[in-house]
Amino acid sequence: MPPRIACQMKMRFKLEVLLLCLTAVAVTGCGHRLAVAQAKTPSAHIVPIPQSMAVASGELRISAAAVDADADAANAGRALDELLTSLSIGGKGPAATPIRLQLINDPALGEEGYRLVVDDAIDLSAQTDTGLLHAVQSLRQLLPVKPQADYRLPRVVITDVPAYRWRGISLDVARSFLPVEYLEKHIDRMALFKLNRLHLHLTDDQGWRIEIKRYPKLVEIGGASAVKGGRAGYYTQAELKRLVAYAQARGVTIVPEIDMPGHVQAALASYNELACEDVSNLSAYSGVEVGFSVFCLKKPEVVYPFVRNVLEEVAAIFPSAEIHIGGDEIKHPLYADFIARTAAMVDAMGRTAIVWEEGSVAEMKPNVLLQLWNDGYAIDAAVAKGHRLILSPCSYLYIDHGNYKGQPGADWCRGDGVPLKRVYSFDPAPFKSAVGIEAALWTEYVHSDAAADDRLWPRLAAVAELAWSPAGQRGYAGFVQRMGALRPQLDAMGIHYHAEPDLDWADAKDAH
Repeated sequence: MPPRIACQMKMRFKLEVLLLCLTAVAVTGCGHRLAVAQAKTPSAHIVPIPQSMAVASGELRISAAAVDADADAANAGRALDELLTSLSIGGKGPAATPIRLQLINDPALGEEGYRLVVDDAIDLSAQTDTGLLHAVQSLRQLLPVKPQADYRLPRVVITDVPAYRWRGISLDVARSFLPVEYLEKHIDRMALFKLNRLHLHLTDDQGWRIEIKRYPKLVEIGGASAVKGGRAGYYTQAELKRLVAYAQARGVTIVPEIDMPGHVQAALASYNELACEDVSNLSAYSGVEVGFSVFCLKKPEVVYPFVRNVLEEVAAIFPSAEIHIGGDEIKHPLYADFIARTAAMVDAMGRTAIVWEEGSVAEMKPNVLLQLWNDGYAIDAAVAKGHRLILSPCSYLYIDHGNYKGQPGADWCRGDGVPLKRVYSFDPAPFKSAVGIEAALWTEYVHSDAAADDRLWPRLAAVAELAWSPAGQRGYAGFVQRMGALRPQLDAMGIHYHAEPDLDWADAKDAH
């Protein structure tokens, strides 16, 4: 390890120890002089923990700002302006603090890395607008959420680069619909924690949520159904295009999924010809069982034109480099052929296919991504062929499961639930071919915005730290201390988060 990096890691470790000591001062007696020293220096609570963070003594006080923003950093400039406006930090007066938002040439920062320096001024720099967006989010976490007469910031030097390029959450909007307004709020929350992939599971047995103009009955029939107790609905193409733009402006890429050739009852109910002639169940479905529906793969002249037409309209809506074609929980003699042919269609459209792990049995180009959801699935042979992985092992990252053992809802993967500490304990290191980490929220039992919030937060912040921060920087005790301090940020965003006892949030039960 280079001496400079080793020094930075030691400094970061000392900071974590100092903060933990202060948290426990009443119990452990870290000392009065230490508490007084901390009172003079504002705390630096950032999630995900940066790659390198050095905090100096003293502080910067700011009540007004003189912003100098690079014109090519439009999204970061907007985010900074929104932050300063929300805190009533104006731009007038001789005492205005310089805030510089600059694009620089530094290959070490990559596409998403940034530097944030708070001294006598505030300097945010990155190679890209996206990197600067992340810098603004770190600055946001250093500041309070409510306007004050002035603000105290720690003097800090941060250099930060993500460990993985894919840091995501999959939202199942097919079983129970989530409105556009909620998705926009969710994207803002993702951005605060530097998550950059929103995977929308748009179709399943219980509903079809995306308008396909060539097949209007998909939303007329499939959009009108939902899991029992859940919400029906669908997104128009115009709504989705606006949502894509909203996400892009916040550094988030929306990845669409059309789940095939199984999980297709909503499609079969809409267009009966996609089913085989001996299939009698052609009705909309509201149950929770899976594995019973499948396209009639013995009718390629019907199925493949439908698949191609749907994917072409999907590709026209979503500019993401990847399109997810599903492929989970289905056994059929023609399954591997379907996956290979559909992945080739996506490739011909200039995109990369993503397939759930079972699709690894198909012969596909090695650039096809495999999403690993069964903890013990034998994936080595597929990795040897060159396939990269998105890591979503269900016993760690399926956060439709309870925050604690016994919380009503899904428990099929892990009966003890998936508590915050378990989420944070996931170790991606053994998966050398991984491009990133993605949690999943399935909605068989999640039927409202508030219920979604309860399952997502604060566990999704732990996922963000796993995907962004180097293993040597992470530690659950430090995460708990930093995340606990960021509770006002979640409150300000209106999140109905789980009353997580590890974070001392038990009093949230009345309000949330």
